[in-house]
Amino acid sequence: MKPEGARQTLKTWLGRLPGVVELDWHIRRSRPPLRRHLKTLAPYLAEWGPWAAERARQAPPGRKIAVFAVLSPWVAQTAVLSLALAAQGHRVALGYFPYQDWWQPDDRWGWRKWSLYLRDLLKPAAGAFQVVPLLNEPHDPIPSHWDASLERLSAYDVEYTRQREGADAEDPLYPLRLARNRAAAAALAHWLRREHPDVLIVPNGAILEFGVAYEVARRLGIPAVTYEFEYQREHAWLSQGVPVMELDTTDLWKAASSRPLTPQQLARLQEMMTARRGGRPWETHARAWQNVGRAGSQAVRQRLGLDDRPLVLIATNVFGDSVTIGHQVFTRGMGDWLAETLRFFARHPEVQVVVRVHPGEAKLAPGGTSMLEIVSHTFPTLPEHIKVVPPDADINSYDLVEMAQVGLVYTTTLGLEMAMDGVPVVVAGRVHYRGRGFTLDPATWEAYFHLLEQAVTQPASLRPSPEQVALARRYAYHFFFTYPRPYPWHIAFWRESLQQWPLPRALEETRFRETLAAFAGEPLHWEQWV
Repeated sequence: MKPEGARQTLKTWLGRLPGVVELDWHIRRSRPPLRRHLKTLAPYLAEWGPWAAERARQAPPGRKIAVFAVLSPWVAQTAVLSLALAAQGHRVALGYFPYQDWWQPDDRWGWRKWSLYLRDLLKPAAGAFQVVPLLNEPHDPIPSHWDASLERLSAYDVEYTRQREGADAEDPLYPLRLARNRAAAAALAHWLRREHPDVLIVPNGAILEFGVAYEVARRLGIPAVTYEFEYQREHAWLSQGVPVMELDTTDLWKAASSRPLTPQQLARLQEMMTARRGGRPWETHARAWQNVGRAGSQAVRQRLGLDDRPLVLIATNVFGDSVTIGHQVFTRGMGDWLAETLRFFARHPEVQVVVRVHPGEAKLAPGGTSMLEIVSHTFPTLPEHIKVVPPDADINSYDLVEMAQVGLVYTTTLGLEMAMDGVPVVVAGRVHYRGRGFTLDPATWEAYFHLLEQAVTQPASLRPSPEQVALARRYAYHFFFTYPRPYPWHIAFWRESLQQWPLPRALEETRFRETLAAFAGEPLHWEQWV
């Protein structure tokens, strides 16, 4: 065995012995390298921790809240959230696992060292909330009826990590994730039973230990609030009762669906969509969704060699995104949907088909499931009437939308945007805008192929009514502007948000206090916000 291998084996063995890592920590005080989010947070904790503790002593008593985190950016993010809740009088406990990744084998020495480091880093906040290193938590027995959920979550973890559709049972990552998820469930079950919180707050709630935390809370009957960030400054997605990556807009839509948009709201939506379609950021929306501006549909038509036959646009997603994994309705997955759709249209040269592979695939993990791979596997030589636009093509997706008579989507937001433009949209996956009244939502292959037959023979018969187009625009407005809730400390804009929103200042803002109340379990008052 090589010296470094022997050394690592020894550290792994020593890491399992009680007190050894702690002794090394106290003697040598050796610290792991600071991660960006934690390094940025440290001076703010030193200032805000004592302030929040004093504010908490003066506030009326609130709810008992457990907050869970894993991975450095999320430990940092939830620490600030915990301070904000504690400063409002809530009794907060932040439980964390010290893992810095989710794919490496057992590193008990490193984990325990990180656990000590995080405990030390969070000391300035300990007067405001309880710090719970979950690596030290006893394990409760896992009931056998939890096994299927843990196995499903572990398969999702493999798909998320590999960005490959379908978890390979032979992939060594699967047993690693299953072991980690079982250990997390056992520790979380013990902690949550001991704490008996009124609510558990957990990021994401669908994958990795975040998904396990949500699942354990659900099985223990503890209300869970999950949250995530999109590329919109000073906002967060927030969900009560289901994982936030489901993007469940049901209650919001009940409040908004019957209320027509005002001229001012329509103008704001149009302004944002103009920027989005032109590949430009807008207001707090920091991401440019296209890598190139508009060239015009005629220029794109000539470039792709399209003629005047009706055009069907197929828009895919990036596989591995947690808004795609596990969102099948009647297909085995997105690859299955695309392959079967292409086989259908191969028999129908009377229409043209363009497959727009999501631009995000340009950053696909090595070995990930590319929709280009699905296309080439289905048809090594494409029929002349089927065109593919690869992810890195300098073609704006909205020029394709302008030409389309029908749109086919899995879960991409482009489906919502096509419906806003009056394009009939057939939705194959389980996405938040499915079933909202302005898309075509088959639940079986038979119903799906029936709609495709109509797309070939009578595309105009699928066209949404003016009322449905108005409904799509109404939904889009509230999805983009109402569903994201005001929240100051965005994980993707970490340094600037901490600088711009010191804790005392943020708590003076009514909009942020309303969101913090929802984090604490108060109902989301959609009817007040639409």
